[in-house]
Amino acid sequence: MPKEPALFSYGKYAALGFEFAAATLGGILLGNYLDTRLGTSPWGTLIGALGGLVGAVYRLIIVLPKLSSRREVDNNHKN
Repeated sequence: MPKEPALFSYGKYAALGFEFAAATLGGILLGNYLDTRLGTSPWGTLIGALGGLVGAVYRLIIVLPKLSSRREVDNNHKN
């Protein structure tokens, strides 16, 4: 398996960071929208923020081991 460039592997982790931020921001925006429609301020925003964070952390837990195992496989092939 050919070794991927360093910038490519850094890009994967950067994309994961943007995904984390987008999930959190999406939850906040959805909660804020629900607050304005239902008049439940600030509960919708708080629940949306927590939901976005939980979803983002879940995604990190799922993806990081996969990225780490690929990296270990590449390191083992190098030696």
